[in-house]
Amino acid sequence: MPRAVFHFLIALQAILFFAAGCTNRQFPALRDSDARGATADTISYHDGIGRQVNLPRHPRRIISLAPNVTETIYLLGANDRLIGVTSQCDWPADTANKPKIGDLLNPNYELILASRPDLIIASTAGNDRAAVLKLSDLGLPVFVTAPRSSEKIIETVQSMGAIVDCTERAGQLVSEMKMRLTEVQQRLAGLPPVRALFITWFDPLLAPGRDTFETDVLRQAGVQSISGGIEGFYPRYSLEQIIAQDPEVILTVAHKAKPLPDLTRLAGWRHLSAVRNGRVYILSEVFQHPSPRYVEAVEELAHKLHPERYR
Repeated sequence: MPRAVFHFLIALQAILFFAAGCTNRQFPALRDSDARGATADTISYHDGIGRQVNLPRHPRRIISLAPNVTETIYLLGANDRLIGVTSQCDWPADTANKPKIGDLLNPNYELILASRPDLIIASTAGNDRAAVLKLSDLGLPVFVTAPRSSEKIIETVQSMGAIVDCTERAGQLVSEMKMRLTEVQQRLAGLPPVRALFITWFDPLLAPGRDTFETDVLRQAGVQSISGGIEGFYPRYSLEQIIAQDPEVILTVAHKAKPLPDLTRLAGWRHLSAVRNGRVYILSEVFQHPSPRYVEAVEELAHKLHPERYR
């Protein structure tokens, strides 16, 4: 699947997953006394879509259904127990050595069942809700994460750390993330926010709305997204709206299969301040990875917009 199409499907799938009634809350494990159905070998958690699920206390055979989940598992140091990943999971390089259990939207149920996992972790950032629930209906222990903001990513790291027996490493990872984010804030202290358009997809033109991970990442890099106040996830945007708001900067992620066209050659676009001033920036794909790696995206963007603060 081309990376451009992959990111577009992630955005679309997020809309469908959330529209199907999931919630943006995540909860810690319940006390054993409150955990209905839990046993001596399991513990009950509430996952990111509000389900109460019983998971093994010490999982040894883990399957990841999304790239951001795989990245988090590696960063937690539990990758030695990772027995299956999707074909879109490509970081770090070692994921090439992991068995593939289908793609992000279409997991291979037969392969997954044959792998005998004792824990499956999915994500609202790309997975198909029906596919995830089908795995649960098959009797498999499935935990769904919902990393829709920086705060939720930190909660996800802590939750996953507890679930995969890496609580100490999760605490260290969260501390590292917070320290790096604090450094960015210190470097940008006193600067006014940069008004920017982030293009999720060019044709049709989609931009991140209020409740998206991208809007939160932009904010942390000192950016005010011109679409960030719109209710919803990835609303359609028009050139007329963009012209009326005339953003200082235009941002997007590198899509090799469908790159952003040369805006200096397009009617309407060429007259925008961001285009005339050469402030159109192509960011790395990590910008749309709701895993601990998103901190790299915050640092990258802050450096691009304010190189004078990094000298």
